[in-house]
Amino acid sequence: MGIGSATSSSLYTPQATALDGLQNAQARVADASEQLAAGNIDPAVVVDVTSAQIDFAANAKVLEATQENTKRLLDMFA
Repeated sequence: MGIGSATSSSLYTPQATALDGLQNAQARVADASEQLAAGNIDPAVVVDVTSAQIDFAANAKVLEATQENTKRLLDMFA
């Protein structure tokens, strides 16, 4: 399942950047998974998976924060 249902053009900069980060982390995990499945047990591959997980979580937090900020802004104008 890909992180690609939203397009960067429909989002403002923090959301678009976070979405790009999510997609990049997902691609890195997919690449590392293929390498591990092929028998490449290089520690750098395992580190890349861990790094991608951290990157994904950080970008998810950015998306969460932008949603909260948007909600607060809308509440102020309501």
